[in-house]
Amino acid sequence: MRIAWYTHRYSPCIGGAETYGRAMVRRLVDRGHEVDVLTSDARDLWYFNDPTRARLDEPAESLVDGARVRRFPVRHVPMQRYIGKLLGFVPHWPTQCRFASYMPLLPDLERADGHYDAVFAVGFPFTVFSFAAWKKARACGAPLILTPFLHLATPGDPVRKHYTRPHQIRLLQEADAVVVVTGLEADAVAGWGIPRSRIVRAAMGFEPSEVCGGLGDRFREQYRISPGRPLIGHLATLDPNKGTNDLVRAVLALNEERPADDPIYLALAGVSSPHFEAFASDLPPSTRRWLIRTGPLPAEQKADFFDAIDLFAMPSRTDSFGIVFLEAWANGKPVVAAAAGGVAEVVEHDRTGVLVPFGDVEKLRAAIDWLIHEPETARRLGLAGRCRVSSGASWDDCFATIADRLAQLTTSARLRVDDGRPADGSGRNRPGHPSPSERITS
Repeated sequence: MRIAWYTHRYSPCIGGAETYGRAMVRRLVDRGHEVDVLTSDARDLWYFNDPTRARLDEPAESLVDGARVRRFPVRHVPMQRYIGKLLGFVPHWPTQCRFASYMPLLPDLERADGHYDAVFAVGFPFTVFSFAAWKKARACGAPLILTPFLHLATPGDPVRKHYTRPHQIRLLQEADAVVVVTGLEADAVAGWGIPRSRIVRAAMGFEPSEVCGGLGDRFREQYRISPGRPLIGHLATLDPNKGTNDLVRAVLALNEERPADDPIYLALAGVSSPHFEAFASDLPPSTRRWLIRTGPLPAEQKADFFDAIDLFAMPSRTDSFGIVFLEAWANGKPVVAAAAGGVAEVVEHDRTGVLVPFGDVEKLRAAIDWLIHEPETARRLGLAGRCRVSSGASWDDCFATIADRLAQLTTSARLRVDDGRPADGSGRNRPGHPSPSERITS
């Protein structure tokens, strides 16, 4: 089959949606499918509306893991954030899908040529990609499979509104299958009128060869961390929504109570957001003794990072699952997370880790202090986490679930064609979908 995979960023970019996408695309290629990845040329998400941020130095078209990766250039215009925000209020579904203050301008994406037998799209709230995928799927008469990764946070949290807007819900309603990663996400999608038969629950996974078997001493030596010193790891986009600022504040408070020559070290691995950069610029000089910023970790250093740390902390409110927790557990490390969104289903409090309310620095500080001073508790949680991933956290399992649904959808599409019914992208004869007269196609 010819398959299109629409996503906001792709390898070498790092992130949860990017990791999932590459894992699935690799396996589709291994199954003999011809895969096109349609994505942007942004290195970090802020390049979507800020030309001073990082752009990928990659060709417009290249071969990655056997898939053809097509990178479409992000365009920039003056006052882009404000124009995008205003257009997002226009009561026109396609316009809402294409524009928001954070949305990239990608005029060439919807004009991409190619005929496909199935179309995938990944990652809300950047619905410009999912909408382009919807148009392509309808033009080809192909099934559309969306993986939104909804960041549902906690009730009342303002971040939730960016993933539950009417145009986003309609996109999910238009899909032939919606892939979700937690029960919370499944219930939310079902609550929007999408039949359970169209909801596919797929557990996330990780690649053991990429995160296990590292040399922690090598990482500590590189960053001048003495053996035996407590080291906390944080691998994410450095941003307040990921809990990075709160984590720094918590460790700062702990170190103020410790001797200057015996600090707790904190290693922050990942690209920095403008919000974190502003926060970091105001930190006291004393933090330089123990705060380590590695930048994005090369693949060969990731395993060293996980082997070096004593515990992993990512108290985020913008994660639908948290693949990095699986990676930490694979190394036997306890985790500290925020009880926000689907993460509260992934991390079991006092069994595989510790959950704290998002934004509660004092409780975050107490959780870290507890695990550092109770090594047996930390060891128990880490071993329980290792047991958790050893019994079902494989990308092969995830792919098998998605491949099974893909086979069902493509078989159904072929049967419709063989039966003489239209397969022209109109959506006719597809139970649960609006009729052509109800659609907006421009």
